[in-house]
Amino acid sequence: MSSTDFHNQRSVWQSFLNRFSTDSLVAPDPLTDRTLVAVIFILTFIAALTAGLVLFGSAATARWQVLLSSEVTVQLRPQPGRAIDADLNRAAEYLKQVQGVTKVRVYSQDETLRMLEPWLGPASSLGGLSIPRMIAVEINPDAPPDIQAVTQQLAKDIPGTVVDDHRSWTKRLTKLGNTLVVASALGLILVLAATALAIVFATRGAMVGNREIVEVFYFMGADDRYIARVFQRHFFSLGLRGGILGACLALIILGALRFMIAGSDGLKDIFGFGAADPLSSVGVAIIIAIVAVALFVSFLASVVSRFTVHSTLSRLV
Repeated sequence: MSSTDFHNQRSVWQSFLNRFSTDSLVAPDPLTDRTLVAVIFILTFIAALTAGLVLFGSAATARWQVLLSSEVTVQLRPQPGRAIDADLNRAAEYLKQVQGVTKVRVYSQDETLRMLEPWLGPASSLGGLSIPRMIAVEINPDAPPDIQAVTQQLAKDIPGTVVDDHRSWTKRLTKLGNTLVVASALGLILVLAATALAIVFATRGAMVGNREIVEVFYFMGADDRYIARVFQRHFFSLGLRGGILGACLALIILGALRFMIAGSDGLKDIFGFGAADPLSSVGVAIIIAIVAVALFVSFLASVVSRFTVHSTLSRLV
């Protein structure tokens, strides 16, 4: 065979191959494709929602830590013969003079009882209890006072005084936040692993279902890389569709959470955001994280399908 005939025959085979689109090599299976898109959609939604909630929870935890570290609680326990109001005023006057203290508020008896109502019932039923009185002290977190020295001075001047600087709560919050981040990271890894396994089985199923077509393409000159690229494009498309749907649903859920918290002063206080927009500081990061998850799932579908094709061709043809 002359070189001219060889090139002409090669051109004929190449033209024959080029007439086939991706769907000619990967014959469409609506049920299988829709099922895989649904699986990727669900797994992407879980992964994206987890990522968004981790960022939101981290922001809320950081705000709680700031609030706890910027406030100290002083309690005075009632004692027989004690003029509790006079002692409260003495403690408040002393605290106002301490460097690093920005605000001092003495809670009245009625205010203290109202704060206990959610746990102990109506204030009218608590009148006979010896309930400690409380002073809320706001401090400058950048230049805090010497809490130990304040505690010793109050205990000396006003016996029965207890100072709570919330250190134990801050440590617990930090530990809880770190635990949630690690657990969420493990959850994300498991979800992505499940996605990869689903794509592996779907790719192998598609190759087995299209074995005759793959063999024709293979023996007509299509190499492993060409066949792998065709499957890669197909499963990238499916992964992108499922990833976008899952990311959109996660954004809708988190957006609803944002408006629910923004419209409730009680939820703002619970999450430590006060009058601030609860997602203003982390909203962009959450959106970026969710979009990144969707794109990564599409990339994962592409890469996993390519490696699966390469590992399967040797046994298939």
